[in-house]
Amino acid sequence: MKKKYKRALLAISIMFLFVLGISTGYGFWKSIKEGEVSDKSTTMNCFKVYYSNNNDFISLTNIKPMLNEDGKETTPYTITITNTCKEEKEIQIRMNILDDNTIDLNGLTLLLSGNLESGVILYNSLKNTKSTNQLVKISKSLGIMKVKSNETVRTNIKLWFDEKRINYLDPSTSFRAQFEIVDTKLSVKPNFAETILLNTEVLDGTGINYGEVGINPGLYKITNNESDYYFFRGASTNNYVVFADKTWRIVSINNDQSIKLILNDSAGRSQYSSYRNAMDYTGSKYVYNNSLVDNQNNKYLLQWYKTNIEDKGFDKIVEESSFCNDTSNIVENYHRYFSAYSRLVAAKAPSVSCNPTEEDFGGVIKQKVGLITADEVVMAGGVDGVNNTSYYLYQPYDFYTMTPAEYYGYNAYVFSVNGAGSILKTTVTDTLHIRPVININSSQTVNGLGTVDNPYTIETN
Repeated sequence: MKKKYKRALLAISIMFLFVLGISTGYGFWKSIKEGEVSDKSTTMNCFKVYYSNNNDFISLTNIKPMLNEDGKETTPYTITITNTCKEEKEIQIRMNILDDNTIDLNGLTLLLSGNLESGVILYNSLKNTKSTNQLVKISKSLGIMKVKSNETVRTNIKLWFDEKRINYLDPSTSFRAQFEIVDTKLSVKPNFAETILLNTEVLDGTGINYGEVGINPGLYKITNNESDYYFFRGASTNNYVVFADKTWRIVSINNDQSIKLILNDSAGRSQYSSYRNAMDYTGSKYVYNNSLVDNQNNKYLLQWYKTNIEDKGFDKIVEESSFCNDTSNIVENYHRYFSAYSRLVAAKAPSVSCNPTEEDFGGVIKQKVGLITADEVVMAGGVDGVNNTSYYLYQPYDFYTMTPAEYYGYNAYVFSVNGAGSILKTTVTDTLHIRPVININSSQTVNGLGTVDNPYTIETN
């Protein structure tokens, strides 16, 4: 009888410990840590690193969002780092999201304490970094600190998903991340173009119907001149840039990785040309008395650029670029049609390339400021003769492009965008709004996420 009682008591005790283990391990989420060992300590370059969860990887499933007050009480991941070199080192701790992560990161929240400290902060608001690991989808810096020779530093990292930002996570999805310790001297931050691509889903731009107004917003990719060309289309909300104390919108990532920006608002109003009775006046530049002169809109742009960019010390960040003032044309019954007319009005087939021209006006113009082309407006969402107020270039006023349309009846016309978002031809002597376009060189790095509340800001130092 006593043996049976002891066996029953033993069985109950085992079951109790088993249930207790499940309940305590499952309270917040089920955590799967790959390759666990009893003491995960690694030595890399000058750093001996110990991870409290026995691994630099985090793999989580069955995640349940929680309030920040509860997230603050969760158990932290602790990273302990010892500098084993003879000289002081500056190190950066990164948190990398791996390419097999399937969870929406909008609610991912962090709290750091120890040698690195932060208040409650969203992962998406951290600065981007560039990881050499091809399995890393997004890399962000948790912070930088200096560590003396033989000094040991420690950082505690709590992470959770804020239920006020994301109240449900599909149990089948998983969170996959990795911590990375980097010597900042060896660290390479992504350039402007790379940051945009890290922050933005890229859509296939082949086969777009440019005659449609209903547009899936986003960043699209096509091949141009055997290299990748990216352009924003539709009501995009993550292409805001603050530069030279002004707000701009990203138009494209060019073939050379430079970034094309258009001023988000008007820089004032001007005629395109003071004259209209010759087709030459569709050119941003044209020949007069054997000299190349600027048309009225180009004079306005160059003066605006000098006052607002060059004189304020921002000129070195802007690329001298090739602006397309496509003056190639054909004549039918004394009516001259420029090439963009057939491309955009009839065929709805915009081009990124600039046609060669036999004229002594327009063509490819090399300078630091210009206007957007009508082709770029169509790629963004504008349609000839069709109203569209739901794409990022829309403004409730008329503004010029630098693309010639027609010449007939002693009147020169270029394409413009009206206050309803439609593309149409406009007489060059009309006074419309001017929206300058510039290109930022490819070496620049940025902060921010490109949203209206957290725009990209160019690091100018």
